[in-house]
Order: sequence, then C-alpha cells, then structure tokens
Amino acid sequence: MKLIDVKNPVLKKGVHYLTWDYMTRENNNHKGMDMIGKNKATDDIIAIENGKVYDTGYTNKAGYYVELIHDNNLITRYLHMKKNSIKVKKDEYVTKGQVLGRMGSTGESTGAHLHFAVFTLKRKPQDPLPYLQGKLNFNSDYFRDFVKGIQDAIGAKVDGIPGSETLNKTITISAKVNRKHKAVKFIQSYLFNIGYTEIGDSDGIAGPKFTSAIKHYQKDNGCVVDGVITKKNKTWKKLLKLI
Repeated sequence: MKLIDVKNPVLKKGVHYLTWDYMTRENNNHKGMDMIGKNKATDDIIAIENGKVYDTGYTNKAGYYVELIHDNNLITRYLHMKKNSIKVKKDEYVTKGQVLGRMGSTGESTGAHLHFAVFTLKRKPQDPLPYLQGKLNFNSDYFRDFVKGIQDAIGAKVDGIPGSETLNKTITISAKVNRKHKAVKFIQSYLFNIGYTEIGDSDGIAGPKFTSAIKHYQKDNGCVVDGVITKKNKTWKKLLKLI
C-alpha cells in the first residue's frame, strides 16, 4: 500500500510503500512501520527531522541501524540498513533530509526494507504515521506555547517561561476536579505532542482518555500514578519542567 500525504519523508525519493504497519493498526507487537521505495525498490534513508545521532551500530535483530534524538526528546530509529552504508556517526548533528544510509536486509529481515520507528526516551513506542504526515512534529516550540496557555488559564504572568509564580498558581485537575478548566485543553494538546496520543482530541474535558494519558505520563516520569495533576504529586513540576 502506498502511503499518502507524507510531508516528512524518510526515503530520499519521497515515495513510501507500506509492507507492515504499526501495531495499533495491525494488532500485533510491531513497534514501527516497514516500507520500501519508489517502484517498490530500495532507496536512500533520510532523517525525518533535524536531530543528533543518538546511537548507531548493529544487532542481530535490528541489523545495521541509526537512532536520532530530536528537540522534544523523541527518538527515531532506522533499521535493517545495508552493510557499510551508514554515513553518520554517534553525537553528530544531522539536518532534515540528510542521508543516513541505504536500505538493506540486515538483522531479522526477509527482504530489503526500512523499519522506521518513533520512541520516547523511556522506549515507549509511538505511532510513526502522524509524524510522517506532519500532524505531529519533533520541534520544541510547543512547550513554550503550552506554558503560555497554562499561564493565561491560571492567571499567571504570560511569558512562556515556567517558574515559581506559575507553579504556585497551578490548580488540581482531574476527571473529578476542574475537569472543564481552561487549562485542560492546553494539557491535552501538549501531551498529544510529546507522544501520549491516547489522550485524543483537545476537547477541554478531562475524561477517561485524559486520566489514562496522565497516568501513563506519571508512570514514565516518576510521579504518583493517580491520574490527578497537583503540585503535591509533582506532576505539575514535571509538566512545567521545573524538576
């Protein structure tokens, strides 16, 4: 199946044929998307966005691979590259569209293809499709927008810089307390942008999906896992990057 609306390609010629989909659509444990190139042939593999080479090497499962880390601390993985084709080194900065290597069939692979995956730093897999289609991105501008939105919603100074004044004015938010507060929509949007896509649309209501996403965020960030955002359980401090 040919992928459409790919605004952020990972193959140089810009044509992506899907051979095995991400787990939420295929109902299995496949944590990325497998694809081949134009005319269902091999192609050069390129960086989906600016980033830094987080790791590169070889494993029996992944074959030759490259990992990039981006501004929002998400990691993109490019697996099964052709032997001796990798063109970047660990800690090197790369730009969007830069060639990382060539599609191959190394590791646990039955034919030449790219396995492309997106992970959090905690190695939680994310659906790659919204990133390929440009519905989600890897830049960090939205954190400042999130902070400004929260500051406006709680009556703090709106400067996009979190600090003690912003933290002191935060309120408890949960499915039972302040569930329709102005801040809810900004939290929903921010969590979606950093990979907690199960939160769904930013409708401004703290419902079951909101609670589930908050619990996942709390678990990933060492907070009390209760689905409630308060200063006492450190969730606000984590969201505002104050700890």
